[in-house]
Amino acid sequence: MFGYFRVFALISLIVVVGFVAISGTLFRDVAMENVRDIIERNNKSIAEGYIESVWKEYSKVIAVFNSNSAEKNKSDSELQKSLQNFGLDTVNYFKKMPVLRVNIYNSAGTLLLTSNVVAGKVINANFASPDIKFIQSQFRRTIAVSQVIDKVPLQNDEQAIILQTLLPIIISEMKDGVAARSEGVIELLADLSTTQENLTNAQLMGSIYVIGFFLLYLGFLFIMARRAEVIITKQHETNVELASAAAIAQSENRDKSQFLANISHELRTPLNAIIGFSEIIKNNSAKAMDEETLDGYINDIHTSGVHLLSLINDILDYSKAEAGKLEMEVTEVNLNKLVHNCVRLVTPRAEAAQVGLVEALPKEVLNISTDSKKFKQILLNLLSNAIKFTPAGGEVRITAWANINDDTYMFEVRDSGIGIAPKDISRAMAPFGQVDNALSRKYEGTGLGLPLTKKFVELMGGKFEIESEVGVGTTIRFSVPREIKSGELLKIKNAD
Repeated sequence: MFGYFRVFALISLIVVVGFVAISGTLFRDVAMENVRDIIERNNKSIAEGYIESVWKEYSKVIAVFNSNSAEKNKSDSELQKSLQNFGLDTVNYFKKMPVLRVNIYNSAGTLLLTSNVVAGKVINANFASPDIKFIQSQFRRTIAVSQVIDKVPLQNDEQAIILQTLLPIIISEMKDGVAARSEGVIELLADLSTTQENLTNAQLMGSIYVIGFFLLYLGFLFIMARRAEVIITKQHETNVELASAAAIAQSENRDKSQFLANISHELRTPLNAIIGFSEIIKNNSAKAMDEETLDGYINDIHTSGVHLLSLINDILDYSKAEAGKLEMEVTEVNLNKLVHNCVRLVTPRAEAAQVGLVEALPKEVLNISTDSKKFKQILLNLLSNAIKFTPAGGEVRITAWANINDDTYMFEVRDSGIGIAPKDISRAMAPFGQVDNALSRKYEGTGLGLPLTKKFVELMGGKFEIESEVGVGTTIRFSVPREIKSGELLKIKNAD
């Protein structure tokens, strides 16, 4: 999702930057044209005001100066004074005007007066105005003409953009539709650099604001897209978890149904034996039976009752373990003796199944503080399971050793039995899981042996693991601490 968003954001950013650059340049160019028109009209107004005031006042003096008349020779000193006053009045007039330089030419194209008006920006003296032919070409014109000159040198080694305006000086009116000859030309030079710089800065700032706003907008979209993706991801994970939970619930429901079917069969078998043999004894007088037959019936009833009690105890113990109701009765236990006793108890079953039983314990005495009954049940469950699923000629080996690193005792029960496929181990360890229903029918039991054993090991603070391979055998290892701490014991006793 974010790959598409990044492509969209990049393309959008390129489009926006291009649009901003083009529109900003157009805006600047249009604004400069407007500014140029305004300055051109302003220069024209300044020149017209000068003509109507200063030039008209000194026009006769200028005419005398431009001529070769006797009047010029007669009063040369007076003429010079008038021309000097003309120059002072011209400078004073333009001093307050927004122009850089004023050049005034007479009708012959002679430069009468030149002045750098603005002290802050003075045009370099080496900069020459347009050639005299261009200026003379304006003498017969009646309208102002303007042009922009780039890179005009200033005295501070900077360069300026100048707007040059040439306005013919025409006092007499048009006669018969023919323009009167101009008496001279006023050249006004105005600075466009500051205006263009301000417009460029405005363009840059505007572009930065627009692009910045767009980036903020993209950031907002990114955050919203990210939140949407997180929500969608969480929703997907929730859906997956719900689907997984539903599948697990359905599987557990099937396992429970299968477990109930299996346990019903397992409970019914000893009950049928107990009820059947007891009815035989009830319907036939015990005195009428021979002692050997009666003893056989009583032995069968007892064996079935013990088996039934074992089944019920497994179910009750696992239910208590699931509900956290099991309590520990911690005592000092000699593991060597405990293991030996368990091996001795299952030896008859191993001999009957023609399975070898090997006890491999260290020579030193292993003492532990634990619940001896539950520990014994753990060993008996593992040994019985191993013998039950090991064919004749196979071997079951129990091993124990001390783990100094974490102060625990390690136990291992290894058999060469039918084994379990690795993918079925988790199912075999499930509360109601059966690896193979046909197999459970062949070997009696509730199927709670391994899950209950794992619960007891964890209750004691240990770890339980199983490795198995079909046709090779199964190895079960578990560890228990040498001593259950008081805090852990209290937690176990107060478990809900």
